[in-house]
Amino acid sequence: MPNIHNKNCRFPGVGNASVKSIRNFRSMGCREKEKVLLSMWQEYQVRPGLSVSVLDAALPDTFSFDYRRDNQFIDFGFFLEGDSVNEIRKGPRGNRMVENRAGKGGIGFFKHMNGIVTIPAGKKVRIVHMHVMPEVLGSMLCDDVDCVNPSLRKVLEQEDGAEFFRHHCMSPKVQAVANEVFFGVRNNFGVKLYMEGKTLELLGLSLVEGDCPVKSGLHSLCPRERDIIHAIRKELEETFVVPPSLAELSSKYGISVHKIQAGFRSLYGMSVFGLLKEFKLQKARMLFEEGDMNVSEVAWAIGYINLSHFGTAYRKRFGILPKAYLKAAQANVYDRADGVPGS
Repeated sequence: MPNIHNKNCRFPGVGNASVKSIRNFRSMGCREKEKVLLSMWQEYQVRPGLSVSVLDAALPDTFSFDYRRDNQFIDFGFFLEGDSVNEIRKGPRGNRMVENRAGKGGIGFFKHMNGIVTIPAGKKVRIVHMHVMPEVLGSMLCDDVDCVNPSLRKVLEQEDGAEFFRHHCMSPKVQAVANEVFFGVRNNFGVKLYMEGKTLELLGLSLVEGDCPVKSGLHSLCPRERDIIHAIRKELEETFVVPPSLAELSSKYGISVHKIQAGFRSLYGMSVFGLLKEFKLQKARMLFEEGDMNVSEVAWAIGYINLSHFGTAYRKRFGILPKAYLKAAQANVYDRADGVPGS
């Protein structure tokens, strides 16, 4: 996404003082597109040099815009729902086409860049970005800086010309925390300590899972097998209501059931069933936050036939029964509609 700046943006949880924003909508050169993005974009300043922004979009027509920026932040991206394409133009160094979809994440730092972002029509899109200055992240890491990717470490040390880019699949743990951050910002959750804790948790998980040396378990998968495991995960997330069996996936992709199971544990740290269950429950939470469906409708929408089983699974995952969570989410929506900050 582009580096956009909105001088008068207000951040929830830090009082009513205007705070300089990350994004510059005026740089787009199109007033109508500025208004569209402003209606979909929210930001939250966690601490000086560390901010979170969320994009919550559902557009009837395909939407695209150009951007150009001189950057001072490392960007961490978490794509929670929908898809988009970001064509990053790097001049003599070539272009990079980044296809984002649910479950994808990335870390990037380019001092100078421009490109085009395209959001397709008719799909809900939810994205979280963290923006952190290299010197701020470096000071937080202290001795742990040796654990991060060597190329990213050069950015933290502010070496001349240092740049970094990594695009990967998020683990279920990262997705879960990213969802919590998304709804914290989107619903104007006013407890600064909570928001700071969740943002730092997401930042730490992203660095641990994205930039530490490759775990030994990954060596058991060849590049082709890793691509297959990613493809299987994508198919399961697209057919999560009535997913194919492991036997069907094994036959379709020409890989053994044992290798599928081992691959999921190696790449995502969870079993196939565990990852699918986590995806369903996170989807249920998102549906509750939207407030348009009751508990039964949400359970059926994610593939649960037995409401008791759904309630048990939801309470075990989030520590609260679905009905109670829905009631709290709806109350928060009504509070925001009346201009009262959510609790």
